[in-house]
Amino acid sequence: MVAGARAIRPGGINVEPGMRPWRYGGANPDSWWCRPRACNGVPNGTVFVDHELRLISKLGAKRLRLEFPWPLIEPSRNVFDWRRADYIVKRAHRYRVALLPILLYTPEWEARHPTDPPRPGSYSAFVAAFAHRYRASIEAYELWNEPDLERYWTGTPQQYVEKILRPGARAVMAQDPHARVVLGGPATADLEWLNQVYRFGGGTSFDVMSFHDYSGDSQILTDARLVQDVLRAHGQARKPIWLGEYGIQEAETTDVHQQALLRLVLTAKAPIALASWYSLRDDNVMSCCPPATIKEETYGLMTSGYQTKAGYQTMRQLLCREGGAPQACSRVRAALEPASILGCRTTSRGPFVAQTIMSRSTEPCGIETTSIRKSQQTTATEAAR
Repeated sequence: MVAGARAIRPGGINVEPGMRPWRYGGANPDSWWCRPRACNGVPNGTVFVDHELRLISKLGAKRLRLEFPWPLIEPSRNVFDWRRADYIVKRAHRYRVALLPILLYTPEWEARHPTDPPRPGSYSAFVAAFAHRYRASIEAYELWNEPDLERYWTGTPQQYVEKILRPGARAVMAQDPHARVVLGGPATADLEWLNQVYRFGGGTSFDVMSFHDYSGDSQILTDARLVQDVLRAHGQARKPIWLGEYGIQEAETTDVHQQALLRLVLTAKAPIALASWYSLRDDNVMSCCPPATIKEETYGLMTSGYQTKAGYQTMRQLLCREGGAPQACSRVRAALEPASILGCRTTSRGPFVAQTIMSRSTEPCGIETTSIRKSQQTTATEAAR
């Protein structure tokens, strides 16, 4: 790293998707949402939660972006299972990690497929219940993920505005008037799709513009300026732009290309108010059940076995100079050895001994727990997810 280099904007981080419905209809076995006997190498998804929040808190990231899948929280109409969501929110509060929940996917009682449009009243009711429950802990909500891709959203831009964005935003504002609504970030700087959001009346239903970009180089900065031009064209130039996902695959722990991209995006001048790397660790794309790895994606700042890549320390140093999370930046660790932080996790790549945390709390949230080019961005995004 160049001596004295520092981030000029906050950095965020993503963790693994809670669901991949085109792979498997339930919780992703390699995610925070996996259930006992359906997890990748751990007894319960809460193990991922605790270990990864600890790592995120040391990273200095300002915000953690992660999915809170509607089908896993409301598996039957008006029947809610808040246990995992409560656990995540409570533990994030303990580690002082700010959450950006992505509220997405349609339960089977509402539509045939998780990516199909729900009725606006049903989605609104879910968002209202979620925002009411966590209004003291969460101050921003993202409404869906990459709704410009059929893999995540089979509806049209108009249906996204009418069935997700507008009813979801009204629900958030009714329950938590001080919260911010984040537009569901498209997979690229999709200017046509963004303009259609305005065309169908969605421009007043979000506070934060968002987009994703896997171009892997300075094209990201150019794309951010193009997104800013869309805001200007619609008289909303003052809205912040969040880069919800960016990254590049690199398996080696020296990860020179990941480091270069982190330095570029976090230090270069561009209209980006927050830049969130995808993802914390390398990801096992899996089917279930039993859990079986289809392929591994190496976008992480750590390996899938939690060995830190150099990019983890690069991001941490940049963000601490920018003024990152105090608990991460008030002390310097000599090393972040996987064994000292995490023990060691049983995967196809190596051992890891994990402990299940069992507790019951009387607090409201307490539970019992057991260089890719521009033309290739959409393909790269789908491969990563």
